[in-house]
Amino acid sequence: MARAKRGAGWPRRLPNGRWQAQVSRTEGGRRIRDTRSFDLKTDADWWLAQAKRGHLPDADLSVSEYLDRWLRGKRDIRESTRTLYRSHIETHIRPALGAFDLLQLRSRHVEDWLDHLRVGPSTAGSILRTLRMALEDAVRRHDLPENPAAHVKPPRVERKPVEPLTEADAAALIEAVRGSWIEHVVRFLFGSGCRIGEARDLDQRDVQAGFVIIRDPKTVPRATMISEDAQAALAEAIRIAPRVGPHEPVFFGPRTGDRIDRSTVNKALRRLAHTHPHALRHGVATLMAADGVNMKLIAEQLGNSERVAADTYSHVHPQSARASIGVLDRAVRKETG
Repeated sequence: MARAKRGAGWPRRLPNGRWQAQVSRTEGGRRIRDTRSFDLKTDADWWLAQAKRGHLPDADLSVSEYLDRWLRGKRDIRESTRTLYRSHIETHIRPALGAFDLLQLRSRHVEDWLDHLRVGPSTAGSILRTLRMALEDAVRRHDLPENPAAHVKPPRVERKPVEPLTEADAAALIEAVRGSWIEHVVRFLFGSGCRIGEARDLDQRDVQAGFVIIRDPKTVPRATMISEDAQAALAEAIRIAPRVGPHEPVFFGPRTGDRIDRSTVNKALRRLAHTHPHALRHGVATLMAADGVNMKLIAEQLGNSERVAADTYSHVHPQSARASIGVLDRAVRKETG
């Protein structure tokens, strides 16, 4: 991009009510004048201020063009995250907002778009976060004076209280998957509170005595305590693994010979036990909450913030003396005894 000369002039009001700004620059020995018009004087002032600093924002850049540029520049994200961003952009953002000039996009445009999204409130909030993140990057790069999505409120998500799990429920679920290819996965999830994605990404080097190392590219690795039964399930999964090595997966799919696939686990768990992996995570948390374990420890076990844990599980009250992380061991002993 060519560098603008200092000394840009003040904007002037046009007969149609818009504001025109002009800046002179030198490119290839030639004097060139760049002229742009804006709806608001504040935008014209901002554009000229950037020009004085040597940065000439593209006032004609559309939201659609910017989003393409933004997504190409996201080189440090997972492919699954890129696919999600692309889906949000292609399906929901570009059709409604893509034709706007980036500098002309306003909060009212974003609010109107959000009001007409035909998706659930949770999905709408996720799509809004993608747009907000993209526009925030434009602000950081001085291509936009402020983020028009920054103060747009996402739809309210009404969440039903998580149903507390009992030891009898735990034993029945384990029995439902006994002998299936997902048995070891389920026992690990139930004995740790980990996410299915964390189970999928678990390498054999990450299995230690009494805990596993959870490696997330966005955070530092963390140690997560596991129950005795989860430890036994991990050892058995490694023993029957088609490949053994520190960087090999702990859990292999039934046919692929590679890491388990989240959707395959979901389908198998729905078919065998009429539940889903995240319900196991909730189950661990509610058993700990029912045992009187404080929210800070529950949050640490799940890898959540204490606020999220309190919002989700504070309705579960202590009921009886239970060994929190060892509850699955008792449930398994009860079922097999």
